[in-house]
Amino acid sequence: MSTRTKALTAVCICALHLALLVGELDGWSSVLQLDFGPGAEAIESGALPYRDQDLEYPPLSIPVIVAPALFTEGVEDYQRAFEWEMIVFDLAIVALLSLALGSDRRRVWGALGIYTAGVVSLSGVVLDESVIDAVPLALARFDLVPALLVLAAGLARERARSATWSALLATGTAVKAFPLLLYPALLRGERNPARVAAGASVPLVAAAAIVLAFGDEFGSAISYHAERSLQVETVAATPFELAHLLGGGASSEFGAGSFNLVASGADAARAASLVLLVAGYGLVLWAGWRRPERPGGHLELATALLAITVALSPVLSPQFLLWLLPISAAAYGLGRENAVLLIALVLTQLSLQHYAEAIDGLQSGFVWRIAARNLALVAYAFLVCTPIVREGLSRPSLRPWPETSST
Repeated sequence: MSTRTKALTAVCICALHLALLVGELDGWSSVLQLDFGPGAEAIESGALPYRDQDLEYPPLSIPVIVAPALFTEGVEDYQRAFEWEMIVFDLAIVALLSLALGSDRRRVWGALGIYTAGVVSLSGVVLDESVIDAVPLALARFDLVPALLVLAAGLARERARSATWSALLATGTAVKAFPLLLYPALLRGERNPARVAAGASVPLVAAAAIVLAFGDEFGSAISYHAERSLQVETVAATPFELAHLLGGGASSEFGAGSFNLVASGADAARAASLVLLVAGYGLVLWAGWRRPERPGGHLELATALLAITVALSPVLSPQFLLWLLPISAAAYGLGRENAVLLIALVLTQLSLQHYAEAIDGLQSGFVWRIAARNLALVAYAFLVCTPIVREGLSRPSLRPWPETSST
């Protein structure tokens, strides 16, 4: 594809996204109207993000959340401005997939098709809207921001841009912590660790400066996540919920921003999921570092580590799948991996239509849908992780991955 063709493709797909998403704006959003909106207005008026507002996200999330409040009055206006802010990031992902994936027409169009289908699956455009938010999920949360930064970091790493990929990934980490888990994937074969360190230092210093400038402290955000229970949407909660339909005892209760499983053995299941997460992450990372060089290898390893993290986490909010969507679209295009991911996205939207049944007694409409979603998510993680583990195990010895020096 020529640069002109890629630019035209970007314009056309951006226009499609606008046509699909703009009509879904201004619906009810519990998060924007009850959480982000009031919190942003309070911070704008001088409240401390962590000490006064109990913000659960890293410091560079503050500009993202508060920026719409600087130009609006009232929660309704804030919601619309926030939704438009997220549309800008959605269009930026489209532009990046269009312009930065190289000249292979099939790869570019495949990635754009998968990404667009995924966003639509979680938007309520085709399927009915969520009972929690009438606003598309991608626009009612800010997960597209770190997702964009992760995608940009992965593509920069493929081009051996040491300082650039590190700065992007560190910025994503300072917005929403999960990109930190991808540093080991992108460090594989890196020849310029000093530039990596320099690139990471800029956003991390900026994040620290924001906290210091407010006179605030970040510890409450760390303790908030450390104390979270097993969420009802998680893979580890699914056996308890299925047993509940057969007469076992389980229920849900609200705490730390989510509905969590209440059942005998839930704490043990949470601990087991964390053990499996650490073990699975370590195995995939070890195999990925042993794996022979291949084009797109950094994108694939980052996607696999992110997949195992999302699938086995004891907290699995539906927007977490947006972390996977752009980088998986870039890594696997029209492959079977993304076909399974799209199934998981569709089933996520279907479960959100029945989320009231998760709140009210873990009824069958929610449980069967979330169980099917989790099965698809585990299958997706298996598909993206297995080739890496197989190739890593089959390699007799670890040899350096040839790299060109970054500029």
